[in-house]
Amino acid sequence: MKKETSNFQTARVDVEPRWLMCIACLRGGGQCSRITRWGIAQLWERIQENPDLHLIMRTSFDEVGARTALFDSQTPAERRQDLDVLQRLGLCPTDTRTARDLLTRVSELIPDLYGICRYPDNIYGKWEECELADGTYYSKGNHPLAWAQLPCQMAEQKTISCAALADTDRVVIRAHHLLCIVCYLARHPQLEPLAEDNLCEALIKFRENPDIPVTLVEGPQDCCICPPCHAYNQERGLCVALCHLRDRKKDLDTFVALGMSPGDTLPARELYRRVYERIPNVMGICRYETQTSPEWKSCNGPYEQGLSRGIFPEFERK
Repeated sequence: MKKETSNFQTARVDVEPRWLMCIACLRGGGQCSRITRWGIAQLWERIQENPDLHLIMRTSFDEVGARTALFDSQTPAERRQDLDVLQRLGLCPTDTRTARDLLTRVSELIPDLYGICRYPDNIYGKWEECELADGTYYSKGNHPLAWAQLPCQMAEQKTISCAALADTDRVVIRAHHLLCIVCYLARHPQLEPLAEDNLCEALIKFRENPDIPVTLVEGPQDCCICPPCHAYNQERGLCVALCHLRDRKKDLDTFVALGMSPGDTLPARELYRRVYERIPNVMGICRYETQTSPEWKSCNGPYEQGLSRGIFPEFERK
C-alpha cells in the first residue's frame, strides 16, 4: 500500500502572487528585468521538476492586512499586483496551493494582463506598466501544467490494473467510487470501457461475482479504479486533480452514510444494497447547495438515473 504521505516540509517555497503571472510570460518566451530580479526562471525550474511543489503566498500584508517584512522591499505597484492576483484567484496571504493547482487557476481566472500588469489610461496618468505588457508572451504561456500521466502511461496502467482486477478474489476500492460506478452506469448503459478509470471493469466484476468481498478504503491507496487516471501520481499514490480534497471528503461522507469505516469489507451485492437503502441521492456527498471554492465544486453526475438502471438486476427500478 502506498503511503500518500505529505511532502510539505521538503517541497515548499514562498512566492509572491504576481510571480505566477511572470511564470506565464516566461513560458511564452518573455524576458525582462523583473523576471531576472525575482528569480522566476529558477522558480520555474523547480516547478518543472515537481509540478506539485507547494507554493505559499507571501505578500506585504498578512491575512488581516497588517504589514509584513516584505512591505518595505516592495513598490506600491507590486503590493497592488499581489493583492489583485489573490483577489482574482479567491485566495489570501499565506494560503498554500500546489503549483499545478495555481497555474490552472491563473489560466482560468486571469486570462490577460489588463488591470494588473497593464493599466488603463485615466485623468491622473497611469502607473508604470511591465515592459512585457504589450506583448503576447503572457497569452502564449498562460496554460495549465501537463497532467501527472501521459496517454501512453495511462494506457500502460490501464492494462496492468485491469489484469489485476480480473484476477483478484477481493476488490479494493475508494468508498466514493461506489457512487461513481452508479453515475457511470447512467452515462454508459452499454458498459463501454473508459481510458481514464476502471469503473466499467469494476461494475462487470461485481455483476459477475456478486458475493466477492469488497474492501472500502479512504483515498487512492490500492484502489482498483484510480491507476489509469491522468491525475494519478503513481509514485506517491495520490490524486493531483483540483478535486483531491473534495474526493477525500466524499470518501468519508460515503463511509458515514453506509455506516462503515475504512478497511471494512462486505460482499458486493450487500454493499450496494446499503447504497440503495441509504444513499438515494448524493446531496451533501458529491453535490453541495453552495459553491465555496474550486476545491469544493459539486460533482453533478446522473446518480439517480444510474440507480434506476440497477447495479444488480434485482435493484433495477421499474
